[in-house]
Amino acid sequence: MENLQVILTLILLVIEVVAFAWLITDIQKSKKKQDQIIKLEHQILQVEESIIDLEKSILKKLDRLIDNQSNEK
Repeated sequence: MENLQVILTLILLVIEVVAFAWLITDIQKSKKKQDQIIKLEHQILQVEESIIDLEKSILKKLDRLIDNQSNEK
């Protein structure tokens, strides 16, 4: 009976070590994916800033056109 308890304890220990190793591996994979997502979000923000700058430029040109047309009348 004592042998059985020792064997079961060792099996449980091995299972726990394997589970812990799997957890560490999973965390590392998640971290890599999270880093990729953060990089993509940063790129998206840069594109959005470029779009906003272009929109501002378009609005300024439209304002100038409107002013020019108003002045011509």
